[in-house]
Amino acid sequence: MIKKKIFKLTILFFLMASNMYVLSNDKSNFKITKNDKSGIKVYLETSGATLLWNYTTGDDVNSVAISSDGNYIAAGSSDNSTYLFNKSSSDQKKSMWNYSTGDAIKTVSLADDINFFVAGSNDGNLYFFNITDFKSKKPLWNCTMSSNVRSVAISSDGNYIIAGSNSTLSFLKNSSSIPLWNCSINNYINSVDASSDGSYIVAGSRNNKIYFFYKSSNDSLWEFSTGGSVSSVAISSDGNYIIAGSYDKEIYLFKKFSNVPEWSYKANGAFTSVAISSDGNYIVAGSEDNKTYLFEKSNKNPIWSYKSDGEVLSVSISSNGNYILIGNSNNKTYLFEKSSNLPIFNYKTKGNITSTDISADGTYFVVGSKDHKVYCFQWIPQTSVYIGEEEEEDLDIDFGEETISIGNFYFVYVFIAVIFLIIGINKKRTKNRC
Repeated sequence: MIKKKIFKLTILFFLMASNMYVLSNDKSNFKITKNDKSGIKVYLETSGATLLWNYTTGDDVNSVAISSDGNYIAAGSSDNSTYLFNKSSSDQKKSMWNYSTGDAIKTVSLADDINFFVAGSNDGNLYFFNITDFKSKKPLWNCTMSSNVRSVAISSDGNYIIAGSNSTLSFLKNSSSIPLWNCSINNYINSVDASSDGSYIVAGSRNNKIYFFYKSSNDSLWEFSTGGSVSSVAISSDGNYIIAGSYDKEIYLFKKFSNVPEWSYKANGAFTSVAISSDGNYIVAGSEDNKTYLFEKSNKNPIWSYKSDGEVLSVSISSNGNYILIGNSNNKTYLFEKSSNLPIFNYKTKGNITSTDISADGTYFVVGSKDHKVYCFQWIPQTSVYIGEEEEEDLDIDFGEETISIGNFYFVYVFIAVIFLIIGINKKRTKNRC
């Protein structure tokens, strides 16, 4: 029994030590309570985020993306280069490789289930890369489009790519740089997205329109006109739900086979960025009114909103909808749980946050900033550990119910160790008397 206690104590110590590097979070604490049966009940409750690394490019970082499992990060910069990183922590982070184009990289996208990513450049080219092609460090192909490539998306399996330029929407298969089809929009395409299998495509344009396509044709299934430039669009993994944000200060939710919105919501500022959870149940939107809004698809009234100290420039949501990440014009990034509009983490850079992305489970997230840097963070969810035996005699030690800050970590460890030592000695004396 004593060996079992020592084993549990060792596990507790390991868990405590593994969380000592957490930067800051008011949810990081220990809670020790008295158990009427065993005398001791110990819970370790820790959560927080840590900066794994940052990397300085040669100019503003315009776009970042992270793979679903958080293992890979892609970034595009105004230094004309696209970069690939792994998530591993480092004080002097180096990219796995980078590739220089003829102009600023404005947009990047990573496939979830296979090793491909795409980048769009102001040199008028779409570049398609294989992550594992470390030797060549060159794209598998590039597609020359009509003008600056402003937005790209790649299907989860990496099979299909959608790209929007200043005037043309192009749909491609990963095996060829020749588009399967092109659609002339005749205005800037601000945002594109695709369902996980690439079957459904949505695009938002400066001509105030939202376009919805099926992959087999460049004839749109439907279109919808808003009252302003469509800044951002997103689609659920199955393609069933589409969300769009516009400079008419409204966001619109659609089902895939109808151009009649399920609902719309009007804010006090233009919507700059939208995102939707994989199942379509949760929607996050950021606005120039400095607010972030979280919705359920069934209700146009927000679950909550949060007002930050700057215009919200980028929003992301984990696949399960549990975590929301935003970046604003006051150089700050915030992380939320869907259950509360109180940030669980924030971090300030030295430039506007231009782009954000988060892994499927919310464990890793990445931001790009006008301070020329890419930042990668790890989030550690709250954990609880119980230590105690129902058959132990009650020592009648009254802990009360107290929360102990992370700063008293070593005191807590020594304190718990002493208690278990007392238990062991008492049990040994009891056996000797017998």
